[in-house]
Amino acid sequence: MNSIVEHEKALGILKRKGALLLTQLAKEMSVTNEGARFNLIRLAREGYVVSSEVIAGRGRPKQVWTLTEAGHALFPDAHAETAVKLIEKIKALFGEEGIHAVIASTAQDARLRYKAALDSLPDLESRVKALTEMRDKEGYMARYEKEGDGYLLIEDHCPICAAAAACQHFCSNEIQIFRDVLQADVRRTEHVLDGGRRCAYKIAGGCR
Repeated sequence: MNSIVEHEKALGILKRKGALLLTQLAKEMSVTNEGARFNLIRLAREGYVVSSEVIAGRGRPKQVWTLTEAGHALFPDAHAETAVKLIEKIKALFGEEGIHAVIASTAQDARLRYKAALDSLPDLESRVKALTEMRDKEGYMARYEKEGDGYLLIEDHCPICAAAAACQHFCSNEIQIFRDVLQADVRRTEHVLDGGRRCAYKIAGGCR
């Protein structure tokens, strides 16, 4: 594995997993501790990762590694600058009602697209799996985990983060769309715009 591929792999793992010990990153990358250290030092010099000490139980503080703001910015943000300028232009021309109408139309398009793919699926897990795959292709770095009697949909990246920060109505319909297409109860447990590292949704059977 060449150094560029290793650097990209390390960045991707830290994006998905959050703060990690060097040994944890080495295991995720399937390299030696020295190999992981080499990648981290190089990425730190370039400003993409940073280390900090955390106290976990007794003993000496442990050093963990996380992405910096520049590191997060390496992941696509769906033409962020253009999207924000477009939002500002719509607001200027048509006011809040105009931007609400655009967002509502976009949300309906997403609802119909997801429903077309999920409606024929026989159970909740197959619908969660299909929705996760669609969101992942849309750039959300989506995955899901079994959690008790339900599921946790995790999105480690938000490709519309800049647009959503400029106009938080982008997120307002998302949970209801997920409820509709999954035919299940969905609650957001983590949110990037509220300071979270990622967006996460707890999914339980039983349509609301």
